[in-house]
Amino acid sequence: MSLSPNQPDGQTNATLDTFPKLLLNHARVRGNKVAMREKDLGILQSWTWSEVSDEVRALACGLAALGFKRGDKLAIIGDNRPRLYWGFAAVQCLGGIPVPLYQDSVADEMAYVLGDAEVRFALVEDQ
Repeated sequence: MSLSPNQPDGQTNATLDTFPKLLLNHARVRGNKVAMREKDLGILQSWTWSEVSDEVRALACGLAALGFKRGDKLAIIGDNRPRLYWGFAAVQCLGGIPVPLYQDSVADEMAYVLGDAEVRFALVEDQ
């Protein structure tokens, strides 16, 4: 995404140097505009920038309440869906490291990555 040197709210590119900062800026500048869409059972679902920001904040607060700290790793396993991307952003908001895994990996492969990365938390979809 290309950003102009000066954002509408006076921020410069130098201050918008992380995905969480960009998300918050988009929520401020274009809060009611659609940020993400997903078809669920043939019905298009949409989330605005403000809604995505609120979801990410809620997830980050929940992780923090569970003891997630800066530098912790969180495994993310599931389909290519908005909520899993919100997990990436929530982890980054807390200074953590998201560790994505393929949901169709065999148990031995997952166990190796989880152990090698010293993952303490997981965000998973379905079984």
